[in-house]
Amino acid sequence: MAFRLPDNLAIGGQYQAVSAGDVAVLEEVLAPRSRVLVGLVFAERYDGLIEDCERAGTALREAGIPAWPEYGRLVTPDPDGEPVVWVSYLSSPAWWTIILMILGGIFLLPILSVLPVWIVDKLFPGVMDVITMVIVLGIMGGVMMFMPKMLAPAKEKK
Repeated sequence: MAFRLPDNLAIGGQYQAVSAGDVAVLEEVLAPRSRVLVGLVFAERYDGLIEDCERAGTALREAGIPAWPEYGRLVTPDPDGEPVVWVSYLSSPAWWTIILMILGGIFLLPILSVLPVWIVDKLFPGVMDVITMVIVLGIMGGVMMFMPKMLAPAKEKK
């Protein structure tokens, strides 16, 4: 899990922020227009993460969040394939709240949509396999019910 900095930049200071409040406090003490890099760590990398990163970058750019001049991107999926999204921007105490609102709307939906499936699988191990099998058998049964009618020769009209 590593962000690849542009060649002409080096890390000036590194801080561990565990919550959104930690980043807000850090933003208040940073000099204006400092380069900020925040890693959003997910439990696993989900399908559609790259598309969500593109949508998030577009939404942040439309909101007026400034990108690093050397980098040009605001939201980047981890290049090593880790379940991390890197958010890079020029600091201002007002930006972090806006960034959280935009990113929350984009990245929260995939997390919440998987949550019920995960809970059911933890409470009743194997039940998701049974549900999948019932759905597949239902589809196959539906196809088999209509197949004879579709293959039957057409009746002539008198």
